[in-house]
Formats: sequence, C-alpha cells, structure tokens
Amino acid sequence: MSSGWCGDRMAMTTAPWRRGLVEKSMTTLRLYLRAGWPDSEPGLPWALLGARGDLAAQGDSAPGGWPKADHCELVLPAGRTLFSEVKLPDAVKQPTPAVIGFALEEGLGNDPAANLYALGDAAADGRRAVAVTEAAAVRRAVAMLKSLGRLCDRIVPEECLLAPPPAGGWSVTRLADRWLVRAASPFAASLPRGGAALEQALFSSLLTAAVPARLQLSGVDSADELLSRLPGWQGETARGEAYDWRSGRRHGHFDFAQGELAANRRWRDWAPSLKRAGWLLGGLLAAQLALTLSQSAWYAWQKYSLSQQIKSAATPWIGGQALPGSSALPMLRAVDKLRLSHGLPARDDMVELMGALAAVAGRDLQVRQMEYEAGRLKLQVAEVPAESLARWRKLLAARQIMLDATSSQPGSKQLVVAREP
Repeated sequence: MSSGWCGDRMAMTTAPWRRGLVEKSMTTLRLYLRAGWPDSEPGLPWALLGARGDLAAQGDSAPGGWPKADHCELVLPAGRTLFSEVKLPDAVKQPTPAVIGFALEEGLGNDPAANLYALGDAAADGRRAVAVTEAAAVRRAVAMLKSLGRLCDRIVPEECLLAPPPAGGWSVTRLADRWLVRAASPFAASLPRGGAALEQALFSSLLTAAVPARLQLSGVDSADELLSRLPGWQGETARGEAYDWRSGRRHGHFDFAQGELAANRRWRDWAPSLKRAGWLLGGLLAAQLALTLSQSAWYAWQKYSLSQQIKSAATPWIGGQALPGSSALPMLRAVDKLRLSHGLPARDDMVELMGALAAVAGRDLQVRQMEYEAGRLKLQVAEVPAESLARWRKLLAARQIMLDATSSQPGSKQLVVAREP
C-alpha cells in the first residue's frame, strides 16, 4: 500500500506529560485496515485521538507498539465500501442483514450473505442510505483485534471521514493514489489515479448520474487540476480543509460494528463502578468484622472481669475452699448459714423440705423409710397414684422444689425431694 495512505511509518509521539493527560481522558485508538493484515502485514497505521478528537500521537507499527486507549475504531480504506439506497417494505421494523441483502441483490456483484450492511439516515420518501462491504476481511481483523485485547467500538468507512459536501455539490479530495468524491447521501466514490485521460473518463461516469452545482476541493494545488478532468462543467469551486484520515471527523451514521462484530463493552463500562462499589463494600465488611471482633473481645473481658469479681466476693463465704466438680456446694452452705443467722430456714434444710412435701401431700402419703443427705430428702413410701404425683410435682415446682419418683419395688415408690439449683 502506498505511503500516501498510511503516512510516515516513523511514529510521532507526544511529550510524556501530554501522553499522561491524554490517557486519563476518553481516548480513541484509530486503526487503518491495511490490505493483508493480519496475515501478510505485521502492523497497521494508527492514530491516538483525545477526548475532543484532537490528534495526540500517530505511527505505523505492529500491535505491540499501539498505545493504550479507552475505545478502538477501525477505518476501512476508501473504495472497499459501496454506498447505495434501499427501499425496505413498510412491514420491516427491524431490518436484518438478510433483508437488506435481498433488497440490494441486483446491484451487488457477490453473494449478499458475504457482506456486511450498515444503514444510514432515512429520506423523506422512506428510502434508507446503506453502506455495504465484504465481510471476510473485516471479520478476520476484528477477531485478531479481540485476541489482542482490543474491542472495536466502531468500524467506519474512510469515506465517512471526508468533509461533508456543500449543498447540491461534491466534496473532492486528492490523495497520492486516488480521488475521493463525496456527495449528498448516499453517494461516495474512490477513483484511482492513472493519468488525465483515465481520470477524465472516471469523472465523466460520475457526471452521468448527477451534475454538481459546486465543488469543495481538498489536496489540489489549484482548481484547474480538477477542472481539467471535468470538461464542460461549469459551477462554483471552493477550497476545503486538508484531509487526513488520522484526524478526520466522522460524518454520517454508517458503522459496521453491529451484531456479531459489536464490542459489547457493557461489562467494561460498568467495571470501574463495580470495582469501586466492591472496594466500598469490602471496606464496610472489614469495618463490620473489626467492630464485631472488638465487641466480642469486650464481652469476653467483661465476662472474665465479672467472674473474678464473683470469685473475690464469694471467697470470704467459702473460706477459700471449693470441692472439685461441685464448686457451688460450698456457696450453698454459706447461704444456708447466712439464712440461719437471720432466723430463716436454711436452703439446705430437711425440716423445710418435709414441711413442703407434707403441705402438698396431706394424709395421702405413707412414709416407710426416710433418709437425708446434702440437701436431698429420700423417702420410701407406699404406692402413690400417678395423678397425685403429678399434682404434688406441680405444687412443689411453684415453690422451687423438685420431686422425683421411681419405683423401687412392687407396692412402694422412692421419692426424692430437693431444692432447685
């Protein structure tokens, strides 16, 4: 491919501080799809655009030399896209590539299924501008870019980077190897340069379709250079801005990055917000965990401190002695002594337990044998009906006294009466 298409292959880099500022904004890496890439060409011409579309850096290199960017745009060289119009049935609300290809089948030189289609604006009569390009090379390039970690946000024809034409006229740009002509939608053409006679014939074929009222020229030394290719044409000429695909502004809505070729960057767009939310949630969880652990530690210290206070307070009562496996018994005995010193019955008192049992049993209880030890009153009694035992147990429980009954031998029962712990 000629150097006029890809420019100087030596990359033009910006100052480090400038590059840092560009990368912090929403940058775009614009790649010019050179024929043969990625199979026979190692690299592509590229341009790095800032958030406002200003050219920040450019070059021509293999993928390893491409700068990082927030978006990626693939430019299809002029001449690889056919621009036309199509009238779709009114019933078609969401045109598919198959429907568009069927409508354009007569004007295509290949199988409609082998192409990509991008619809433009609709005219007043319902016709739609459409751009068509062969799919194989574009799909191959997009697949390679995806494997390199680059997702194509846009795939645009180079003709869409040309300056829009004047009303009723053409925008004509001369490049090193061709002429680019753009008229009102959907007309655009790429005419190879090959001598005045050939170029005159090509321009004459365009004039048979529509004669422009005015011409907007770019890249020509003088208007006479183009007028010599348009014999007999009379109209106004004006000079337009110099054209460069690297910094050209997109005009029109043609974009082949649809369907299977769409970038699908929803996850990438949401990733920064989700990442920040994840860090915030993680921080909150960590703070909650730290608070929970600190509260648990405080409760453990409070429990230990309270147990030490109880131990210190109980030591004078039990004389510093505790029985292994029954540390509460000395304390109960100390409570009993304290109750007796105040004229109250001891908690560990046989008389009190016998009185409580007699109060609920009355004359229904026939005692044969009695034994008392360590706060437990054991009685061997005559057989007692289950209803009576249930009633006695309920009445004693109200006084915090337990009653346990077991059958020791036929015709008798063993009752155990004790205070609830």
